Amino acid sequence: MRYLWMLLLLLPALAQHAHPAPQDAGERAFLSAMIAHHEGALEMARYALKRTKDPAVRTWAEAILKDQEREIALMRSWLPGFGGLEPTTYEAMRREMASMLQALQKAPNPDRAFVEGMLLHHKGAVEMALKALTTAKDRRVLDLARDIVLAQAQEMHAFRLWLLK
Repeated sequence: MRYLWMLLLLLPALAQHAHPAPQDAGERAFLSAMIAHHEGALEMARYALKRTKDPAVRTWAEAILKDQEREIALMRSWLPGFGGLEPTTYEAMRREMASMLQALQKAPNPDRAFVEGMLLHHKGAVEMALKALTTAKDRRVLDLARDIVLAQAQEMHAFRLWLLK
């Protein structure tokens, strides 16, 4: 709970640096962008699992696969009620995610690159979710945005601790 309050206090500053979803695009744009964002995380996690040597990195990659596949299915089930996938928003995020995967693939240390890449990746998801917390009108989307903020902030903390060792 204390993390939620800290994040809510940071909301105005983070909102100024939000991910490239259109301003005030609503639930449809948020879900479309977040699906593409999560798909990018899945690709990064699959790549990391083939190359990782660190047990913590393997555990994180496996958890990302499990959690984000579940969230993608949930978001896809809601999209028809919001008018379906918004192709422009989805494709823009897919391009951004492709560049993150390429950076991971070029890195000499796959464990460190995955953790550093996922730290930035989660930062983007938290920023998008914080924006949804201030604009969404659908309770399911609000709950999902809250869950993303809390879960990914905890992972970001763990990633930072790992990078400090």
